Amino acid sequence: MDAVLFEKAGDPAEVLAFGAVDAPRLAAGQVLVAVEARPIHPADLAFIRGTYRVLPQFPQVAGLSGGGRVVAAAPAVPLTPGTRVAFRWPGAWAEQVAVPVERTFVVPDDIAMQDAAQLPLNPITAWGLLDVADVRPGDVIAITAPTSSVSRITRALAEARGIRVIEIGRNGPTSLEIERLRALSAGVGLAALIDSVGGALVERLLPELREGATIVTYGTLSPDPIRVHNAAIVYQNLTWKGFGIDRWLSALPLIERARMLDALWNGIRSRTYELPVSSHVPLRDFARGLALAQTASDGKVLLAQTQEERTVLP
Repeated sequence: MDAVLFEKAGDPAEVLAFGAVDAPRLAAGQVLVAVEARPIHPADLAFIRGTYRVLPQFPQVAGLSGGGRVVAAAPAVPLTPGTRVAFRWPGAWAEQVAVPVERTFVVPDDIAMQDAAQLPLNPITAWGLLDVADVRPGDVIAITAPTSSVSRITRALAEARGIRVIEIGRNGPTSLEIERLRALSAGVGLAALIDSVGGALVERLLPELREGATIVTYGTLSPDPIRVHNAAIVYQNLTWKGFGIDRWLSALPLIERARMLDALWNGIRSRTYELPVSSHVPLRDFARGLALAQTASDGKVLLAQTQEERTVLP
């Protein structure tokens, strides 16, 4: 089958190659998925560079998430061929991928695959960030790097719950942003800071947190360390948490997972949050997809199944 693979970590433009590999073999508890859409996320590029929390096993098929249809299932797995699923598991940039069933999400019939393929990373991350931040209606929170997909979805979900959001640019906080957050919180301070930047930005926001606030760190955009005295944490009774989607999701009770998925699918239907797509690119043209993803500001680039592949694959 066709796949985009790499044999060493490095710059995606240099180490990735399009080629033929053996179709994956099902292991216990897995389903075989014919992949129809694969969003190019920053996490995918970090995975290829070897700098992500999930490390490649060489030779490695690229890609960490996507959506498609079940082709086959291992014994006792309750998904039948033809079931539409989204998934998060290494090897998505191929015609087929074997995925543990617990890493799949059954897609409702009325959800487009280009939306479903994006669900396993950014929307679920956004939901998880708010869960870990433990915020309530009426709270005021700050979100850094507000133009990122995760930040935009987190803001939409927060505001739908009655949580007020202040966006802090990567080079902030500016005096205007500080003035706005103080006015919005009526001088009480932020209930939470959801941060993907780090460095001096977080240092400058620490005094704006209310007593008992939570900091949730989920990104590493700044190469600089955060300098903080113990007193800032102790005297404000702050809680500081690192967030990783896989660990958080694996610990989520099944009833909470079902509630989350129901809400996120409904959010797509109601357009509570947007999952725009800027380009659809065939898998064999992955290099063009990578180039487009570097400059796309109006949505994700999808490595999408062609009409020819839909005809050939089961």
